Amino acid sequence: MRAELEPALLERALTGPPLLVTGPPGAGKTTLLTQLCERLLEAGQVPVYLDLFGAASSPQRFVASALHALRAESFGSRLAQAVEIRRLAEADRTHGSDAVEALFRLWAGLDEAQGRRVVLLLDEATEIRSLAYFKGLRDVAVRFGAALLARRRGTILTTSFPTAARALWSLDAHPLPPLGPEALRPLAGPAADAIARASFGWPRYARVFLDAGPRTARDVADLWAREMSHGGRLENMARATHEALLLRSRGYGICKAVLQIVALEEGLNLTQLVPRVGRTPGATRDYLHWLVGVDALRMTKKRYAYVDGMLRHWVRLHGRGAPASRTEIQATAQALVSGAPAAAPGDAPEADDLESVAAKRDSLIEID
Repeated sequence: MRAELEPALLERALTGPPLLVTGPPGAGKTTLLTQLCERLLEAGQVPVYLDLFGAASSPQRFVASALHALRAESFGSRLAQAVEIRRLAEADRTHGSDAVEALFRLWAGLDEAQGRRVVLLLDEATEIRSLAYFKGLRDVAVRFGAALLARRRGTILTTSFPTAARALWSLDAHPLPPLGPEALRPLAGPAADAIARASFGWPRYARVFLDAGPRTARDVADLWAREMSHGGRLENMARATHEALLLRSRGYGICKAVLQIVALEEGLNLTQLVPRVGRTPGATRDYLHWLVGVDALRMTKKRYAYVDGMLRHWVRLHGRGAPASRTEIQATAQALVSGAPAAAPGDAPEADDLESVAAKRDSLIEID
């Protein structure tokens, strides 16, 4: 769905410094990388795709996965270096940091193999921070960034967490925008405008509608209501995103409450949120900072809103303890597809109720 970006990314991969592609989960980043991998193979180059979410679970697994992604002929004159890296990784746990550092040195200098460009395609790059908990790797993200910046060309990275990436590395970034109706029209025809609104322009959600092939806005609204009902595809996707972002944030419980408050009233500033959260301005600022830090929320002109609109509606409908009724879900779907503001769910607690609940203090310690 983002084929128009392929030529520019291909050019950057072959000739330019590292580029970081950013976007929320489901923005199409992995699809772009895998398509780019295919184009590079067709062009006779050597793409090396590595998903750090799966690979960066331990130093040994990370190094083994990275070496496995490199075909033997890719090493060229550096084959002996690769063999030594593998030996370090397989020796014992005390050499894990040495193996990672040796891999970074290999990456930094691995420009060509038998006259073909070696291109690193690193998915979810901020996951490299998972290795920081192992001995000798506290600053692994800094060393990772230094190795990639040493490459003159041939490096494309992605992340769902651009705020964290900006804090770690000074890399050129390309944020993926939501898809508009024109991008969807070749696939969706007359339903393109409705699908763009119903999916918030994110490919992962748009595929739910494209697979079903709705032809009218009414069809799109009915499908949204069905798939946002408990157990539907949209509901499951949003639920998984909600859980993943909260687990990455600090203050799991209080951040969940803040997300509920912002879901009911987007666009509030800190002063307006403090009484609703029921904590001090400093504490409330911290909670919002944590949620912005994992890109669950964004701050624009000091006002807070969701990065992912589908997640906001999931929280409004399903994040309140009581199940949403069919009528509530259908009304939200119709308002969303028509472009009208969605009414707050009827059974949802009012802002004042949330304020009074949040204001109650107890002896529980909020775990960071």
